[in-house]
Amino acid sequence: MEQLKSFSSYISQIGHKYGLHSVFDDFLEMVICALSLGAKEDRYHEIVRNYEKPDAYLMAEAFGALVIEMDNKGEGLKDGFGDFYMEYLSYGRNGQFFTPEPICDMMARILNPAGFGERVADCCCGSGRMLLAAAKISRNALFFGADIDRTCAMMCLINLCLNGLLGEVCWMDTLMNRFYAGWRIELHPGKSVPYIREITEFESYMVLRLPEKKQELIDQQAPVTKVTQQLMFEF
Repeated sequence: MEQLKSFSSYISQIGHKYGLHSVFDDFLEMVICALSLGAKEDRYHEIVRNYEKPDAYLMAEAFGALVIEMDNKGEGLKDGFGDFYMEYLSYGRNGQFFTPEPICDMMARILNPAGFGERVADCCCGSGRMLLAAAKISRNALFFGADIDRTCAMMCLINLCLNGLLGEVCWMDTLMNRFYAGWRIELHPGKSVPYIREITEFESYMVLRLPEKKQELIDQQAPVTKVTQQLMFEF
């Protein structure tokens, strides 16, 4: 049996044939579809049909390699995408240099977030490193991320979901308050496992509203899960 290669090796191999940028985005969207537990099955098949069968199998192996790498020897909470994205895709375009993970960890510890509240928010989340760093202090908060780059939003979403962190990620321009797409990570009512659900602009907590409208939204939505008082990065 062939030994499992690294996640980046699989994506690079497929990328030589189909184009690295499109392969990476397709991979991210396919993972999101898979983590939607059947709700996005049609979209999954629409994407996978663009690949020959052996290459589709390589996508599956890439996912397996990603999960193993993100397990991080049982510790989890490791960014599975950021370094690959910066080295092979963004090249620093639009200032996309993500904060090194040890610096994220240090910043989270300096903030001593454990007593700040029950929500963690990062309005330019990149691949989600600051949220993962916050989760190392407490995993029981709700985690909220947003980024103007769709690829970054998808990376963050997968990083959170595969680590069992509940909350919301939006593809949006937070400065202009323009919402393009959003997803909620919730516990599945039947299976009691984290899954991804696509949401509308009205459902989004990250879209800025007048305080009374924000509270009305919170009151109307059922809580994702019962959480203890934890951490909040405000913006």
